[in-house]
Amino acid sequence: MSTELPDSLTAMHVPGTTYVVRIAVHRAALEPPAITEVRDIAPAAVIEATFSLVAQESSVPPLALREVIENLIHADFRDALVTVLDAGRTVRVSDRGPGIADPRRAMEPGYTSADESIRAVVRGCGSGLALASGLVAAEGGLLEIEENLGGGTVVTITVDAPPAPEQGGDPGMPNDVQRSLLALLLEMAPAHPETMARELGLPLGEVGRELVMLEHRGLVVRFADGGRVLTERGAAIVATLF
Repeated sequence: MSTELPDSLTAMHVPGTTYVVRIAVHRAALEPPAITEVRDIAPAAVIEATFSLVAQESSVPPLALREVIENLIHADFRDALVTVLDAGRTVRVSDRGPGIADPRRAMEPGYTSADESIRAVVRGCGSGLALASGLVAAEGGLLEIEENLGGGTVVTITVDAPPAPEQGGDPGMPNDVQRSLLALLLEMAPAHPETMARELGLPLGEVGRELVMLEHRGLVVRFADGGRVLTERGAAIVATLF
């Protein structure tokens, strides 16, 4: 699988590098997994495509799933594998990179190994795994970090049941990027993250992350192919913004 992107969204890649993530979905205990390979020269495109494919197979909270998959950028996508088990209740993300020197600190906000090149794709502010762990714990689940066989890291998320949809309440005012995405979806939905990034002139990673936030807040819904549309609640919010 490859995602075609405009030059503005591929500029952050390392010349000559193709980023690859394999996805293995185990649908039956006594059958081999279904394997999909995501590859692209742009790391943001690989993150977005991987998240979209895994999210439709998993009941892990989308925000937690996004944060853990984005964490792959720290490992340079070396032998990255995302495995979906237990009818989507378990997602295991592994790589053969340098590993995590101190897993305990990696789960605390503020500790990060992100340099400038990594922050060009993901936030890299030392909150991803901590946020994911909190979100999973809120659903009665567990996030674990272990050493991989032969080096690298394995992050496993396990939940007992699909997360309950957010009910009522005031989600607060959308930020500027979210406002732009909501307005764009009102005009051209269904739309995919790549299209919205191109239309707004924004990095794909930022658009994908904000869409997950809007989905979590019940303002946007995601189709199996990665396209997004407004929910009734999202359309109502847009009407009050402009």
